[in-house]
Amino acid sequence: MAAPTPTTWTEWNGSRGLAYWRAEWTDGTQLTDSVVIDVSALAPAPTSVKVRAIKATLNGDIQATLEYDATTDQLIYDFEGQTDATIVDVVDFTDGPNTGRAPSPGATGFAGDVMLTTLNAASGDELTLLISFQKKT
Repeated sequence: MAAPTPTTWTEWNGSRGLAYWRAEWTDGTQLTDSVVIDVSALAPAPTSVKVRAIKATLNGDIQATLEYDATTDQLIYDFEGQTDATIVDVVDFTDGPNTGRAPSPGATGFAGDVMLTTLNAASGDELTLLISFQKKT
């Protein structure tokens, strides 16, 4: 058995970006630290990004955790699906003085990528993520 291969695309203008990630499970194989935003692949590549907003659509009982990659990963947000339901969760981090969910400065082993880990995914479950992000200054 293998984890699903997601459909992805990323748009980046050097200061702001949009990432799309979608997968459908055919079995119960979970994802562990699957890259959603690969900071080093952006051109020009920033040292880090901060997440402005996330729209997650979950079909099934899947749980999804988004984190910044570091020795001890830094939580961005947890999403939780529901059996036999479609859950749409919109998280907006732009209200407030920081205009985005930024990683903690000086984290050990910080790589800056946005990573996805799943729990409870089963055959037929689906997850779609649309993430707005910007260069961390």
